[in-house]
Order: sequence, then structure tokens, then C-alpha cells
Amino acid sequence: MKGINRKIGVGVLWNLVSLFLSRGATTVFTLFLARLLAPEAFGLVAMATVVFELASAFVNSGLGQALIRSKSVSDTDLTTVFYTNLVLSGCAYGVLFFGAPYVAGFYKQPELTSLVQVMGLVVFINATRVVQTAVLSREMNFKSQMKANSIAALGSGILAVSAAYLGWGVWSLVVMMLSQAFITSAIMWLASNWRPTLTFSFESFFRLFKFGRNLLAEGILEISFQNSYVLVIGRFFSAEVTGLYFFAKKVTNLISQHFTGAVQQATFPALSTLQDDNEMLRHKYRQVLQLMMFLVAPIMALLAGLASPLFGLLFDARWQGAVPYLQLLCVVGALFPLHSLNVSLLNVKGRSDLVLKVGLLKKAVNLALLFGAIPFGVIGIVVSQVIGSALALVPNTYYSARLIGYPLGAQLRDVLKPVLASCIAGWVAWSIAGKMVDASVGLFVAASGIGVAAYLLLSVLIRAEGAALLLRKGRSWLDKKFAGIPSA
Repeated sequence: MKGINRKIGVGVLWNLVSLFLSRGATTVFTLFLARLLAPEAFGLVAMATVVFELASAFVNSGLGQALIRSKSVSDTDLTTVFYTNLVLSGCAYGVLFFGAPYVAGFYKQPELTSLVQVMGLVVFINATRVVQTAVLSREMNFKSQMKANSIAALGSGILAVSAAYLGWGVWSLVVMMLSQAFITSAIMWLASNWRPTLTFSFESFFRLFKFGRNLLAEGILEISFQNSYVLVIGRFFSAEVTGLYFFAKKVTNLISQHFTGAVQQATFPALSTLQDDNEMLRHKYRQVLQLMMFLVAPIMALLAGLASPLFGLLFDARWQGAVPYLQLLCVVGALFPLHSLNVSLLNVKGRSDLVLKVGLLKKAVNLALLFGAIPFGVIGIVVSQVIGSALALVPNTYYSARLIGYPLGAQLRDVLKPVLASCIAGWVAWSIAGKMVDASVGLFVAASGIGVAAYLLLSVLIRAEGAALLLRKGRSWLDKKFAGIPSA
């Protein structure tokens, strides 16, 4: 029990450090680029990203997750996955290269041909580090991954901003993607001692792919669905509007999805060791969920409440159109930990088949909502995304109830307190920010600080579980730290 707690705690710590350094740097550089580039540049990259991410999902094929989840893996298993990913990435890049003109024709944006052909190289570069990431994750070596992600974020950001200053326009964003992928992969290889050998086992491939095939199908469906909003907006609306939506989505994803992903990446290997102990697994998942919502919900609420003055301070008037999209997407971001952790639970239990089934149902409902919302414009499309996210909680939690006895009602009760406190704190910050006639750094900082203070105070008063968990961990750490110090 203590060993699991330590593994999870250390893993989460290093992943959160990685998150704040790498994603923090990425966020800062993205904001710099937004000041230098027009929304159209982000719109073009968003259109190209649709096919690029589909190719990446195909290359990953779920084999990396299969390696992490397996109780034991051999060098033959690792080498087989490595060569499989290289072959798949080569095929995927070939399709991207020769299919680029058709993508450009679909969006009626000729510039996309060369963008897709160059951005597609990221697929091959990322494929080279799938096994290295799995090896380091199995060793719970998240410190090395943190270093790789942080250095790559800093280096790629500097290169991208430099390119933007030199007038490279949309290509500065491509520079950022390519350099970040290359630097991360290079450092991962230096951090890991594993090297491929000249072996390949079809037995290893089929055994691992039996688990990974469902994750492959679900991954392709999930990315197709997530990017369907950009695809539809890019097809029926302008590149400028697409860029505004894409930027708003990128900001919320940097906070919600990557924050959740950092915790999930750290907890998945450790929780996989509890896959046969339902009671302990439920207890640990409750703790992770309560902690995640305690941290993510207030950030989303405050971001929604302060979006307008924040954009006024950071960007020119061209970007104000992204504010309503950002505010609505903050609701989706607040719900994301619930979705992600329930899907993670199915993977821990080895039920990737259920991940696929649940994914199919959710996508069918959400796509119906998406296409029904097109006549109502981009706001209607984003509202449909919020409704779809809320409805998806039902299928996402159904199997959690059956497998470990953790139903939707119990999960909602576990997250009610932080959500309530976050809504009140967000309203307080929004009320103060509403008094800003012009963008004022001092008043914005005051509104943010009062909002945070209101959230923390409310969390203590209503005894939010996430706050209580952090306080217990803090007291325990202090007790151990000062246990050997004699009293005066």
C-alpha cells in the first residue's frame, strides 16, 4: 500500500513539474506567437492538424499502452513494437505527403499542401520514441521525461518566436512542432538504456496488438471526433474563425487535458498493479478524481470568468472573437478529468474492448449534435460540444459502476464540492473584472487573487475532499520532516 502511494506520489510530482515547465513554456510561447501572428495562421495549422493527428493515432496503434500495462515485457516485445511503429509511421507519412493536395482542395486553402507535407514529418519523429516512453514509464522514471519535455518546449518555443519575428508567418508554428518532436525524441533516447536489436516476433506483435487494437480504433475515433469540430468549422467558415476556435481550444486543452494527462500518465502504471483488487482500485481512483477536480475546476472557472480582460491585456482586438468560445470550452475542460479517468480505469482493467464500445456510442451522439448545430453558427457548434460532453458522462461511468462499484452518482457527489466552490469563485472574479473599463493589470491581478482566495476559503469551509487530502499529505510530510528535531 505504501509502495503504491509512493510510486503514485513521485510519479505525479514529476509529471506535474513537467507539466508546469513544458506546458507552461508552451503556453507562454503560444501567447507570444498569437501577438505576432494573425488568427488565420492558427486556422491553417488547425486544418492541417486534423490529418496529422489521425496519422499519429494510427502509428501509435495502442502498442505503447500495451507495453506499459503488461506485467512483464521482454526485449523482443520492445524491439517488435519499435519496428512496427517505424513501418506504420513511414506508411502514414506517405499517405500524408501524397494526400496533401486533396486536403488543401477540401478546405479550399492551397497553402495547406506544403504545410501538411512538412508537418507530417512529426509523425515519423514521434514514432521513434514510443518504446522509449514506455520503458521509462514502466520504470516510473518520469524525471527524465520531465527533462525531455521541458527542454523541448523551451527550445522549440525560442525557435518558433524567432521565426515569427523574422516574418515566417504560419511556418513559425510548423517550426515549433517539428523542433519540439525532434528534441523530445533525442533526449528520450539519451535517457533510456534500451536499444533495439535485429529481432522481430509475430507472437509478440499479435499478443500486444490484441490489447492495442481496440485502443487503436478508439484513438482514431477519438481524434476524428475531436478534430471534427475544426474540420466542420474550417470547411463551412473562414480560416480566421477557425483560428479563433482552435486557439480557444488549445488554451483550455493546455490546462485541462494536459494537466489530467500528466496525473494519468503517472498513476496508470502504478494502478495497473491493483487491477485485481477492486476495493483498493476504487479507493485510489476516488482520491485521484477528487484531487484532479479540486485543481482543474477552479482553473477552468476563473479562466472563463476572466477571459475577456485577459485577452484584452494580452492580444489586440483581432482575438476578442475567441472569448465566447473559450468560456464555453472551459465547461468541457472542467468535465474532462471525469471522462479521462473513467476511460483510464477500463484500460487498467484490461477492457480496451469496452473503451471502443463506449467511444462508438459517445461519438455517434456527439456527431449528431455537431451536424445539427451547423445552421446555428460556431457558437451553436461549441454549445453542442458542451451538451455532448455532459451527456457522455453516462456511458463513460456505466462500466465503472459494474467493474469496481463506482457509479455516476457517487462520482458526482465526490466532485460536487470543488465544482460548487469553483463556480462561486469564478462568479466573484467575473464580477470584479466587470468593473474594468480598460484593460488594467492591477485590477486583473486583484480579481484573480480574490477569486483564488474565495475558492480556497470555500473549499476549507465546505470541507472539499481534495483540499482535505492535500492538507493530510502536507501534515504527514511536515511530521516526517521535523520528527527528529528536539523540542525547545
